[in-house]
Amino acid sequence: MNFVEKLRIFAEKFGSISTLAEALGIAQPSLSRYLSGEVKPGLDFIMKLKDLGCDINWLLSDSPDPPPETNQLLQARLKELEEENARLRDSIGRIILLAQEVEAHKKGKKKPKK
Repeated sequence: MNFVEKLRIFAEKFGSISTLAEALGIAQPSLSRYLSGEVKPGLDFIMKLKDLGCDINWLLSDSPDPPPETNQLLQARLKELEEENARLRDSIGRIILLAQEVEAHKKGKKKPKK
């Protein structure tokens, strides 16, 4: 099994090409060129795959063995992203409330807090 075949397997396990491209921060056509073997990716691309849970040793080896399961790594990453999303939503909510208070104060509807 060569690099391109293994990259296709990882893309399928990840969900879809568009989802993987988005997670990698690259355009889908760029990922498609890697998946077709038209273009060879650089080290930055390989490291991004690693960050997404791809076993780089497996990806770069000549081993015909199937890939190690990445599901646990993906689930852990998903949990991290969900936690970050919750923190960001909370921060945005507080910013909106502060902006509303500032607007109300500007219009003279509310006295500033001491």
